This record gives sequence, structure tokens and C-alpha cells, in this order.
Amino acid sequence: MTESGHPERRCIICRASQPAEQMLRLIVDEDGQIWPDLLHKLPGRGAWHCMSEACLAATNDKRLQVLKRDFSVALPQWNVLSGRITHVLDAQLERMFTRIRRGVATGRDAVMHRLWNNAPVMLLLAGDAGDALTRQVQDAAEKRKQAGHGYTLVLVSDRDWLGRMLGREQVAVAALDSSALAEKLKQYCVWFGRMKVSG
Repeated sequence: MTESGHPERRCIICRASQPAEQMLRLIVDEDGQIWPDLLHKLPGRGAWHCMSEACLAATNDKRLQVLKRDFSVALPQWNVLSGRITHVLDAQLERMFTRIRRGVATGRDAVMHRLWNNAPVMLLLAGDAGDALTRQVQDAAEKRKQAGHGYTLVLVSDRDWLGRMLGREQVAVAALDSSALAEKLKQYCVWFGRMKVSG
């Protein structure tokens, strides 16, 4: 348990312990197939993956052999499992973005206006947003930080993906107020980006 009382779990790759809420749970079905349990609600015992860049880069069928100690696992299947994780993350992010869509500022002008508010804000910046827009957003966010106002910057894959999540054609930059939901959204966006790189 952490000091705040949250349960900790050990990553099957790096063997480090972290709060369970910050890790991906994996379960094995009766056919030996491994499935991601993103919301930690599926029945049965699970294994845990910390989803760090280093652990994702190190994950392969050989490293998944460790699951055979506790489960009847059919290997190889990392390629299939990585596709399942990416699919589950994409679907969950789509559901989350649908819930918050109305409160999200999209586009340069709307985001710049949002940055003038004092409330903590989370910025989503597409990887293909362009150098000029990226510099402008980062400069404005840095000025905000110097003024003592918090922000979080999350890089997402591209304008098409962010647009799809927000029900638009293309979105290069977006901003939303910080919240518990925004923190979980950030976590899943980071994991999704890492899966796209490792896949």
C-alpha cells in the first residue's frame, strides 16, 4: 500500500511496484489468451504492466514467459496483445473525449484565450501541429507558469486522431480544465502514444 492507502502492484517486466491505478492490468482467459483490463474490473487474478517506455520496449514473448508461473498462457502473442491494448485504449479515449467534448477549447485562438484563465489547464498538442503553433503554445504556457498558474502539456499522435476524438475533422491543439478525469485522460493518451511507438 502507498502512504495514501492505494494498493500497489509489481510490474511483470521491471519488477518495480507502483500504485495499481497507474498500471495496466492483464488477465488470462481459459484459452490462454492475454487481455488488457484497462478499468481493473474483469474477474480473476491479473498481472500488471507499468506501461513505461522502457518496459514497453522490453516487452516481448520471451519476457511474457514469466506469466507461465501463475497462468496457462499460450505464447507467442505479444503482437496480438499489443494490438488489443492499443484498441482498448483508443476506444476508452473516444468514450472519455465524448464526455468532455463540450468543455474543450479547440484551435489556437480558443486555446490562447483559455490560457488566460487562472484555473489549472491541460493542453493537448498534436505531433504534427507545426513548429510555429507548437512554439506559440509552449511560449504561452511557459508565461502562464511564470505567473504561477499550472498547466500540463500532453503530446498526442496527430491532428487527425485528436480531431476524431473531439468529433471534428482535424485539431492541432486543444485545452481543457484540469480534473481527475483529465488526469486519467492524460495517462491513457501517454500510454496510447507509447503503444503506437512500440508497435
